[in-house]
Amino acid sequence: MSTLIGSAITLLRGESGVFAVSNEAFDPQSSAEYTLYHLSEEALPALLSYVQEAMQPNVQHPLVVETLPPALAARFGIAQEAAEQQGVECCSLALYDQNGSLGTLYFLRLATLRSCFEDHGAESAGTRTDETLLHFIAQLTAGLRFALRSQALVKEQGRLAAIFQHSTEGILTVDNALRIIDFNPAMERLTGWRENEVLGRFYFKVLRPQDRQGNDLRLEESPILQAFAGQEVVNREMVICARDGQRFTVAVTASCVRNARGETMNGILNVRDLTRERQQEEQRSTFISVISHELQTPIAIIKGYASTLARTDSRLDARALRLRLVAIEEEADRLNKLVGNLLYASRIQAHGLQMDIASLDLEHLIRKMIRRLHAKAPDVEVSLSFPPQLPTVMADQERIEEVIQNLLDNAVKYSPGKPHIDVACFATGEEVIVSVSDHGMGISVREQEQIFNRFHRVGEPLAQPTPGAGLGLYICRAIVEAHGGRIWVESTLRQGSTFLFSLPREEKAQLPMVVF
Repeated sequence: MSTLIGSAITLLRGESGVFAVSNEAFDPQSSAEYTLYHLSEEALPALLSYVQEAMQPNVQHPLVVETLPPALAARFGIAQEAAEQQGVECCSLALYDQNGSLGTLYFLRLATLRSCFEDHGAESAGTRTDETLLHFIAQLTAGLRFALRSQALVKEQGRLAAIFQHSTEGILTVDNALRIIDFNPAMERLTGWRENEVLGRFYFKVLRPQDRQGNDLRLEESPILQAFAGQEVVNREMVICARDGQRFTVAVTASCVRNARGETMNGILNVRDLTRERQQEEQRSTFISVISHELQTPIAIIKGYASTLARTDSRLDARALRLRLVAIEEEADRLNKLVGNLLYASRIQAHGLQMDIASLDLEHLIRKMIRRLHAKAPDVEVSLSFPPQLPTVMADQERIEEVIQNLLDNAVKYSPGKPHIDVACFATGEEVIVSVSDHGMGISVREQEQIFNRFHRVGEPLAQPTPGAGLGLYICRAIVEAHGGRIWVESTLRQGSTFLFSLPREEKAQLPMVVF
C-alpha cells in the first residue's frame, strides 16, 4: 500500500499526501483507514480538516486542485521559502472503478508543478489528457483494491493460523486422498506425534480409530469420508490411539472444503479429548456414592443404639449404657467432621479460605499434637526428630494443626497392626519442612499423582476398610499452598509412605556469600 501511494503521489508531482479509504471499502479488521506518505501523524488531522471543508472530487471532476495559504502549508512540512515563492496546492483525486468508490488520494505539491496527466499544451490534447488521467485512476484503483484484498487475506491467514496454533482442541486437515497436511500443537499433545512425523501419512493409520465398543473402524466409517459424502459428523464419540499405544475417548467433528465446482479439496477434523469430562463425571458419581455410604454408616449406628436405649423393656447396666452412649457420641463426631470437611471444601472452591498468619513454633505444636494422639490411641508408637533450634515459621496455627492432624490420622488408619509413625522436621534457607512417615500399605506411582485431588481415595472408594470421603489431603494441600508452601508424597507400594509439607521461615537464613 505504501509503495503504491508513494509512487502515485510522485507521478502526480506531489511531495506528501495521504490515501483515505472510503467508508464502503474500509474494513477495520484488515486495513488501515489512512495510508501516509511523507506526512507526519501530527499533520494528518489538520490536512483532513482542511480537505473536508474544501470541494470534494467526484466522477465528473476526479481531480480537484486548491491553493493553500503559506502558513498552513508550513504545518504540513513544506519549506516556507518554497511555499511563499512558488505557492502550494492541495489536490484531491477520487479513486473509483466499476465496483464503486475506493477512496480519495490527497496530496500536496508546489503550484508550479504539473503531472503528465494534466498537460494541456495543445488544444487537441484535452481529450487525450482526460482519458490518460482516467486510465491512471483505473490502474491505481485496481492496484490499491488488490493491495487491500491482499492485506485482508494476510491478516485473515494470521488470525486462522493463531486459532489453529493456539486452539485447545486438536485439529488436523487432510487432502482429498486423506493424507495429513496440517497437524496443530493440540493434536501433537493429544497423540504424542510431531507434525513433521505425520505429514503425508494416511490419517486413519495415525489415529487408528475404534468405536466405543473397541472395534476397529472400517474405512467407509471414516468421519472425513462421511463429511466428503455430505453427511453431518458433529461430536461423534470414538476411541483413538496415541503414539505410545494408549487409547482414549474423543469427540470428533468433521467438515470439508470444496472448490467452486463443488469438488472436495480438503477435510478438517476437530478432535476433543473427553478424558477429563469422563473423569469429572466419574468423580461426581463416586462422590455421591461415597458420601451416601459415609453418612449412612454413622446414622445407622446412632439410630440402632438410640432405639435400644429408648426401649421401655431395656435393662442395661451402667457399663453397657455408657458403651452405647460413647458409641453414639463417636459417630456423631464422625458425622460432624464429615460435614465440616464438606463445608471446608466448599469454602476452598469459593476462595473463602481466610488465614491468620503469625509466628509459629512448629516443634511445640507437633509435640502437643502427639500428646493428643497418644491420649486417643495409646498403642501408636511415634518417633520424633527435630534439629536443635528449629526456626519458627509464618503460619496460621489452627490451619496447620488441621494439616498435621490429618497426616497423623492417615498414618494411623493406613498402617496395619500396631502403627509406628516417624515425624521429623528440618530447615532449609527459605523454609521448614515437616515429614510424617508410616510403614503401611504405600501408594502406587499412578495414585500419587491424584491423591491430593478432591474426593480421590486410593483404591476402590466403596470397598475401603477405612472411613473417609477423600477430602483430607485436598484440604491439606489448599491450606499449605495458601501459606506459600508445598505438599508432596514419597511412597513405595507395600513399604509405607512419607508425606511432606513446607512452610516459609519467619527469618530467612543468613547464607555465606560465595565469590567466584
